Amino acid sequence: MALMFGATACAGNNNEAKSNNNAPEESKPQAGNMDPMGKYDPAITVTAVRAISDGMTFSEGESLQNNVWSRAYEKELGIKINYDWTTPTAQYDQKLNIAIASDQLPDIMKVNAAQLKRLVEDEQIEELTSFYSSTASEFTQKILSEDGGNALKSATFQDKLYALPMMGSGLGQADVLWIRADWLKNLGLDVPKTMDDLMSVAKAFTFNDPDQNGKQDTYGLGLNKDIADKDAGAYYAAAEGFFNGYGAYPNIWVDKDGELAYGSIQPEIKTALAALQSMYKDGLLDKEFGTKDPSKVNQDAVAGKVGMLYGYFWNTGAGWLQDSKIADPKADWIAVPLPSATGEPAKAQVPFAINSYYVVKKGAEHPEAAVKLLNLALEKLWGETAEPDVYNTDAEKGTALFNYALLYGEAPRKNLDAYLNVTEALKTKDPSKLNPEEKGYYDSSVKALDGDNNYFGVLNMYGEKGSLSVLEGYSKNNTLQNDLFFGAPTDGMTEHNATLQKQQLETFTQIVMGGDLNQFDRFAENWKALGGSAITKEVNEWNKSR
Repeated sequence: MALMFGATACAGNNNEAKSNNNAPEESKPQAGNMDPMGKYDPAITVTAVRAISDGMTFSEGESLQNNVWSRAYEKELGIKINYDWTTPTAQYDQKLNIAIASDQLPDIMKVNAAQLKRLVEDEQIEELTSFYSSTASEFTQKILSEDGGNALKSATFQDKLYALPMMGSGLGQADVLWIRADWLKNLGLDVPKTMDDLMSVAKAFTFNDPDQNGKQDTYGLGLNKDIADKDAGAYYAAAEGFFNGYGAYPNIWVDKDGELAYGSIQPEIKTALAALQSMYKDGLLDKEFGTKDPSKVNQDAVAGKVGMLYGYFWNTGAGWLQDSKIADPKADWIAVPLPSATGEPAKAQVPFAINSYYVVKKGAEHPEAAVKLLNLALEKLWGETAEPDVYNTDAEKGTALFNYALLYGEAPRKNLDAYLNVTEALKTKDPSKLNPEEKGYYDSSVKALDGDNNYFGVLNMYGEKGSLSVLEGYSKNNTLQNDLFFGAPTDGMTEHNATLQKQQLETFTQIVMGGDLNQFDRFAENWKALGGSAITKEVNEWNKSR
């Protein structure tokens, strides 16, 4: 679907260069007359705040105020952005909380779920229902509803929309098992289908010289120090996929006898912890895993020391397992579905993907401007007129241009659809139907097929047997366990989650490293006593009220 990049002036525009906190209600544009891509003439200025990541860099002469995105906003929409303040990402939430408390808010800001709830309760932000209905492009509405509507529901209070969810793919956070296929071949082993198979492979990878160098210098399964810590190392050398193999689902809410129950305290977790403890005792895990973050585990993978790890589909990319392939061209990392201990296919857990929202302060003169900015971002990044080389990534300089966009999001199925399209193009050798992003994956995959290992990671994601084929299998076969809670943090979560998460990590780590397995039972009881029971009640009240 092509979107019209019109130059129509939007009703309700005025000559003010900056939005006015005290603008009367009647000065705001009325719902129903907003061209999704219409240009303000004269231009308007909206204020914002930004977190600045360590990796954000600019070409000479450019800045947050002057870059490809700021120029597109002004040229195509007639919107200028003034930043009230910027701050390093680690300090953003704290600084924004101060701004919220003092009611010193910009027109547009990115908030987390707890901040959104607070802003709604304190009536500090605009309701966006009518502006979204009238101003969101068809493409924007498609993307924001692609998860079945849960993202928009999470931004809705008393049937009124108060925020634009920053879309992402929960499925992209489902684990696959990465394994050295060349090591399997060296030892005459098959891909593990059950958890017993995985244990056997881990032992062989540890003790049977899988790299055939005559030394016992490898181990079976890579694991990072943050065991089932959803806020830390869940993306690489993670434990979630291992737990899922036992029907255990840490950190998400699951159905149990018609009620929502917290996965981390269910008995299946204890079974999985016992298995990890046995692996640690037998030397199948790195004895120093408790000190290693994902990047350090990856150093072992690149050095040819580890043969399996759980993680996300993109773990094969540059900076991760692709570096293993470059260091040793024989290293053949493949992605396979999660092995299972239950006799049924393992279900990969899928967290709720929405962690951030875009909101507009109460009294802002142009609430619809936020919707327009999102329309433009999604179209430039993922739409039919997308220009990824201009707006997404500068491959030559290695610059993440999308970081400059004030509003951002991804279609939940974007990567799966790209995989299907690229795979078909590789089969037919006809890339003519691919969008610009997909064409980039196609070109890189062709280079990998021609032997250039610098593009191995792309082929190993988007090729016929790439990691996205595993996710497509999960989706097609319904072997996914979604997080069933996607509301704003409850009062109990806000008060108790930090303590409960810390106790969980400590308990799980101690057990794996040889502690009393019955610590888990004490943890589960303490979790309930220290606020977990109250949280469970709140979550089920939320579920019944939907």
